[in-house]
Amino acid sequence: MVVPAYDILKKDAAALVWIEAAEDLEFAKLRIRELAARCEAEYIIFDQRSSEVVARLDASPTRD
Repeated sequence: MVVPAYDILKKDAAALVWIEAAEDLEFAKLRIRELAARCEAEYIIFDQRSSEVVARLDASPTRD
């Protein structure tokens, strides 16, 4: 059984919210692009093995 190594998180005003887990980094990057297309926010990929943020995508709406 393969344990997913990456957590996908969404940053909201107060905290990071866990969205789902992914087995590999390329899939996790694809998923945050898909999620950002549906809901503008900042998304983070966290590597459980190294305990580090390995990617992020900020699709937050810009404020004028």
